Amino acid sequence: MDLAILTELSELNPKNDQIFKRALNSPHHGRSKQVKLSKKSLGLDCAICGDRAIGFNYNVLSCGSCKAFFLRSANQPLEKLRCLTGHRKCIVAHDSLRKCPRCRLDRCLNAGMRKDFIRTEEEKQRRKQRLEENRTISMKRSSITESTNSSLTSPPAHVVAKSGSYTDPLDDIDRLLMDVNKDDNNIFHENDDLNEIEDMLFRTLPIDDWLTIENIRSLFVSNFQNNQPSDTNGVTDPDSALVVWSHWASQMTLQFIKFFGQIDEFEKLNDEDRFILIKFNIYSVFPLYKCYIHKSVNDFHSSEDEEREEKHCKFVYPYGTKERIHERFYNVILSFFKITEQDPTVVSLLMLIFIFSQGLSMNEEQPYLQDELAVYRAQNHYIELLWNYLINKKGETNTYKYFNELLLIIFRMQIVSKESREYFRQRFLASNAMDKMAPLMQTFLNIS
Repeated sequence: MDLAILTELSELNPKNDQIFKRALNSPHHGRSKQVKLSKKSLGLDCAICGDRAIGFNYNVLSCGSCKAFFLRSANQPLEKLRCLTGHRKCIVAHDSLRKCPRCRLDRCLNAGMRKDFIRTEEEKQRRKQRLEENRTISMKRSSITESTNSSLTSPPAHVVAKSGSYTDPLDDIDRLLMDVNKDDNNIFHENDDLNEIEDMLFRTLPIDDWLTIENIRSLFVSNFQNNQPSDTNGVTDPDSALVVWSHWASQMTLQFIKFFGQIDEFEKLNDEDRFILIKFNIYSVFPLYKCYIHKSVNDFHSSEDEEREEKHCKFVYPYGTKERIHERFYNVILSFFKITEQDPTVVSLLMLIFIFSQGLSMNEEQPYLQDELAVYRAQNHYIELLWNYLINKKGETNTYKYFNELLLIIFRMQIVSKESREYFRQRFLASNAMDKMAPLMQTFLNIS
């Protein structure tokens, strides 16, 4: 993204979207390039023995040898794994001629490998049987649905379907989330332990996924780590509060655009689609950013900071509107704060999922995208990365629950963001501060 153009954009007062489009369509030579990590440059070494790692196995970055060792040794009686020297301080480097099994297991456990990630043969067979049952049920349901839809919606025989028309099947994430909360014995049997649902297939995070996630996390941290909340020192009345807010939001928007401009899938979209996604989705990214910089009640706050923030909120949300809008918006931020735990990986992946969403703003004026499939694929890619990251971090059962809770928060965020966006739009239109308002916010609030 050409920062010179963005600076120009933040200083001018456009009457339409043309300058904003210039910023998004600026020459590539001025844009910050994504610094990609490679396996070689990262030096991904096994946390146990120092050999070349193949991925995250049983919750730890490790090599194939240590993965296999932990699988066969983790549940053995400790008396069978005696230390070769008796001192429990043996070296277990990958180039050692003979590795002490007891010290190697200790090293695995100390590094964070988890025994509960290992499934017995009986559990694997039970899981395989359950998957087969669910697959059969799913196929029967699909067959019934297709038969019903065919009888209701199939065109007459003389009508020829358009060539190239095509419907995407439900992706894996859709199927994983479908009916999870329903009391359906075909999905989760009532008397079964939910932990048995966890699948060994998800226990290893591939190196390529890890590299992509680390790239995104690094870009996010480099862009947002040192940003601070808005400076409210200049707030003296409702109009000045709106102006201060608009300029802070404008500066943050420039940071968001810079971050998204370093993502390959975003840069490869055509100019019009990038413009539409930024214009209509950027406002919904703010709660995520606010949750990332949010300080909990246990963090230090000076009385002056709290007083300034309270005064700013009083000016921005007067006439009894604070309870209805500000509190709901703040509660959404707290919900994101709780569920993301301010993990930069989770926050950054959610930002990408949001920006590649169609209809996130619930704005009827949003035009159709020219390449919806490219946007869908990009979003699905980052949903899958988030899913795999959480599976590796929390396990499959907890990730099911996590996604369900996350979806509820996102639905609330959509409603509150729409209300908040319209509230600020009306406040600006009714104020005497239009000439001082940051131009970018005029674009996002559809003020012409």
